[in-house]
Amino acid sequence: MIRFLQCNFRCSWLLVIILWFSQMCHAQSFYAVLVADTRDASLGASCEKDLEEMSGTLRNISKKIKYDYQELICSQDKFGRGGIQEAISKIQCKPEDIIFFYYTGHGINTPAEKSNFPILYLKDETLELETVHRLLKEKKPRFCLTLGDCCNNLFAGRRSMRAATPVLKGIGVTQDTKILHTLFVEAHGDLLISSAKKGERATAHPNDGSFYSNTWMQAVAYAEKHNSHVSWETLLADAENRLQESLKSLPDSLKHHSQWVRSFPETALPCPGTSFAEINRFLNVLADEKLGFNERNKLRTLGQKGFFGPTAQVSIYMSDPEKPVETQPIDHFLKRIVNTAPLIDEFNFVERLSNLGQGCTYDLVTLQEIRKTK
Repeated sequence: MIRFLQCNFRCSWLLVIILWFSQMCHAQSFYAVLVADTRDASLGASCEKDLEEMSGTLRNISKKIKYDYQELICSQDKFGRGGIQEAISKIQCKPEDIIFFYYTGHGINTPAEKSNFPILYLKDETLELETVHRLLKEKKPRFCLTLGDCCNNLFAGRRSMRAATPVLKGIGVTQDTKILHTLFVEAHGDLLISSAKKGERATAHPNDGSFYSNTWMQAVAYAEKHNSHVSWETLLADAENRLQESLKSLPDSLKHHSQWVRSFPETALPCPGTSFAEINRFLNVLADEKLGFNERNKLRTLGQKGFFGPTAQVSIYMSDPEKPVETQPIDHFLKRIVNTAPLIDEFNFVERLSNLGQGCTYDLVTLQEIRKTK
């Protein structure tokens, strides 16, 4: 009898171990290939910061969606075509896996180049971002995202360096993983992004990192924490809005604009015209003192009818969305923005704490208002 019980006990433990190893063998993987020009004399410190921030962000995303994080870093001696090809060759992709490729460094383009996406400037050699994306897609992951934060201009120039600190960085600590699941698990296909369109230079700061990388991480963090609905299109539009806000003090000749192409159908939003990206854009345009007063006043009237109900209220907070500092009627609030634009730095729309009424207009809007530092 004792031998029989011992046998049953051993068999049960053996079954548990087999099941555990089976789950480990079939765990979904999140492959992150991170390429950073950390030795460059002008850009190295910025790329080092980008590498640190993006690594932490992707690690947290994979943890929240319960994927096994597999990181392959190409920097220092590994920064080059050979290092990238070696990293890609190590990816043993299963059909449900995710691949994320990130590049921060110098980039170029040429008039003869057919692609609108940049060529990675790897010191004594180059590699097209679209070529990298194609090689990764050949691994046949469920979702493949390629992001290049670099110049895309027609000569090998230096990235613009700016002094500014982004409002948000990284992924916040929340229990709700719905947004991340929508973006990274439910998306089947591929997405290619660059921080600058063809002919444009990108921007960076030696201490805070690259501006588009920061605004991309800000957009993901804010959507994950404050939104109920999201799609890649609206999230990338929000990242672009944030990028333009951070660059608005630069002359037009130094500004750049992100671009992207995707191969998967977009997630249907309840009211696409009133997405958080569109409302954020509208509010921040109203607060842009570079535009004339009369122009902003006309936009105020049009936006009020398009986004908000006639009796809508605005709940305003500074740091904690659960503790608003003031509630105002929408008409009073929008007029105040137009008149006090020089005092306002940025607005962030909190979809989770806002109420959508009839006809895709909001009856209650919760906003973060960020004032300019004196």
